[in-house]
Amino acid sequence: MDAGAEELQLRDAARSQAQQNLDPGPVDKSVLVEQEFHKSEAIFVGKIYKPVRFIEHGTRLNQWEVKHEGMLALLQRSGFYHLSLLKRVQLDHALLNALVERWRRETQTFHLRFGEITVLLKDVAILTGLRVHGAPVTGPTNCNWEQLCTQLLGQEPPQIKGGSINIAWLHDTFKTLPEGANQSDVEYAARAYILYQIGCSLFPDPSGTRVHLRYLALLRDFDASGEMAWGAAVLAHLYRELGKASMKGKANCCAFLTLLQITWDPYTPNLIAGLPAICTFGSAVWRSRTPLICFQIVEMHVPDRVLLQFGMVQHIPDPVEAVERVTMQ
Repeated sequence: MDAGAEELQLRDAARSQAQQNLDPGPVDKSVLVEQEFHKSEAIFVGKIYKPVRFIEHGTRLNQWEVKHEGMLALLQRSGFYHLSLLKRVQLDHALLNALVERWRRETQTFHLRFGEITVLLKDVAILTGLRVHGAPVTGPTNCNWEQLCTQLLGQEPPQIKGGSINIAWLHDTFKTLPEGANQSDVEYAARAYILYQIGCSLFPDPSGTRVHLRYLALLRDFDASGEMAWGAAVLAHLYRELGKASMKGKANCCAFLTLLQITWDPYTPNLIAGLPAICTFGSAVWRSRTPLICFQIVEMHVPDRVLLQFGMVQHIPDPVEAVERVTMQ
């Protein structure tokens, strides 16, 4: 055996001995109760797992810029105007995989060396302008989809599968408004653009190419849509996807991942004072422990675990309420 191979063998033996003598935790198993199912458990014992496949197509939104004044007015009414102004970034898969390994769905936080940190309602409101306080984003999930599209988009898509349509069809069909477009045409295009935003980035589908029409049903009335807590729904969906991806054997994470790729600094009073009113409209719930709802998804918002993010002293937080996780299946 050459010196290099012998050194490698000694290192492997030392690592194996260290693993036998070291308990990776958690020390208190009353909080992180899912350790045996978590990716970190597999990593500690040396198992290699396939990297998570992250799905968000926010960069596609850069290809569709809304300039029509009628559409912009409808985006204002529906609560999606400020989101439409954001430019999206390419996903950093290495960064996202590192974050997933540190996510614990028992606490809805990333567990890092210095403590816990997470994405909060405050972050979603300030960064996206989506409403975080209002009517829950939920509704019927089984409709006559062809009829719904005819009513709200003015035409039936070529292929509807399982209540979903191809997001590319929305772009190709509605990006350019016809000359002399009437109010109905403008409304159809505005709904298509919002649905395109939803499918590309807010609630991406595992297929990477489709969006479910259950969201379209919520866009029938633009003013009613503007009263919905779309920001809370986005956060619920992000929490759920991070939780699933952090478990052993889970390979996909489909969510608004742009929120995880922003270098965060504390929000100064001057910054908050200069924000559009919609960004601070729900500030009363920023520090509330409350359920977040997006159709069948219900996840807890637990800001009291990360009070340092509010510039406050961190106390020992109360246990996180367990919420039964259900799926569409």
